[in-house]
Amino acid sequence: MAAKIACYRTSSQILRILSQPITSCGVHLDMKHYDVFILGTGTAGKLVANRCADAGLTVGIIDNREYGGTCSQRGCDPKKLMLASSEALEAARNMKGDGITGDIAINWIDVYNYARRYAQDIPDNTEEFLKELGVDRHHGEGYFVDEKTFRYGDTSLTADKFVIATGMKPLELKIPGAEHLLTSDDFFNLKDLPEKVLFIGGGYVGMEFSHMLARAGVKVTVVEQGEQLLPPFEKYTVDFLKECSEELGIDILLNSQAAAVEKDGDRFIVKYSKDGILHQVTSDLIFNTAGRVPSIKQLQLENAGVVTDRSGIVVNEYFQSTSNERFYACGDVSSKNVPLTPLSGLEANIAAKNITEGKHAFIPVDIPSVAFTIPQVAGIGLTEKQAKATGKKFKVFFQNASGWFNTRRIKAGCYAYKVIVDEETRMVLGAHIISHEAGETINIFSVAMNHDITFQYLQQTIFTYPSWANDIKSF
Repeated sequence: MAAKIACYRTSSQILRILSQPITSCGVHLDMKHYDVFILGTGTAGKLVANRCADAGLTVGIIDNREYGGTCSQRGCDPKKLMLASSEALEAARNMKGDGITGDIAINWIDVYNYARRYAQDIPDNTEEFLKELGVDRHHGEGYFVDEKTFRYGDTSLTADKFVIATGMKPLELKIPGAEHLLTSDDFFNLKDLPEKVLFIGGGYVGMEFSHMLARAGVKVTVVEQGEQLLPPFEKYTVDFLKECSEELGIDILLNSQAAAVEKDGDRFIVKYSKDGILHQVTSDLIFNTAGRVPSIKQLQLENAGVVTDRSGIVVNEYFQSTSNERFYACGDVSSKNVPLTPLSGLEANIAAKNITEGKHAFIPVDIPSVAFTIPQVAGIGLTEKQAKATGKKFKVFFQNASGWFNTRRIKAGCYAYKVIVDEETRMVLGAHIISHEAGETINIFSVAMNHDITFQYLQQTIFTYPSWANDIKSF
């Protein structure tokens, strides 16, 4: 079809044409402009929307899934709700014969329903919250046409500033049979428990899920390509977790690389290499828990001149793209990010301040982290290996504290710590704990490290007795 070119001789005709909706292949495209447009409605995206709307800016937001983000619906919160049953079972079993009688077991469908009751209203509540703020809400999968234009479906929009807060997604394993692998999303939709489950990856997700399923009676196998579980954590405490996990009945295969998955009737065969030899193990379900990557590839950020690397969108201390000042990134997609919910909120707050108030730089902080296995593994700051690499002189305080009162009181059986202290300043360089309350105890060290409290003064602090925090006086 030959293109037709019309000539308009009057200004009114030109204005009338310019005011008409843009079309693409004959389809009308809606167009709207915002001061700020946000991609992602999780912890970071929702916080930026709140701050910017309060500042009087016009704000739009979009999500390609239910509103509310991963943590509240498919991550931290439902995981902890499901874990509550495992914690109760563990406590009761440990005290059997010393105050507890009768048979206790996990009813998995009740565990599932308990978590779902919490999460089911989050999308609607999130949308209602944003609506009350005056934020325009969009749904769909989109991409950047250029640095000013974002398009999804038949809708195009522009903004003065864009904020990317799309979180992370599971790392794709490029092995034969990868289509048979399940993800953490599938775990939260698991209503019936199989006899056997295998996890490819022994990080946070793999180990936390493993401990839940093992206590529910499932035979669990973990295939980890590295030399230790939970790679970011101190090896000393993680080795205790490996021992506890194996005592629970979990098979742990370290230095093992998943090579292929094959369907065999109602089950699957996982082939993996170890020490140059190919092995295999059979399982009913296989979960890919090998890690997560920033969810940005689909956005086509290269069209907007936004530079990315393996860690996410490359940002400066203002969480502003180093290659395009119109763009901000916060939460799991930021190159400065550690994938932890509290840090996502901190980053979002700084990004929002830079959009609404001016320059506010991010000041690095020491961030505590915990794997909610049973017992918990927690850490903050440097591991001993990392401390050695700094060249600093330091002292290491460590001990297997399994015989201490707090563990004996609940018959928990696994408790250890390692604290790394600068010889010159006496400041804590790193603290690492495995215990049933490690996730709480590590917060004490977070206060000390972020507010320049020496290890000596920390140990001289008066804590309640006999609490887990009070044990720090004996570290």
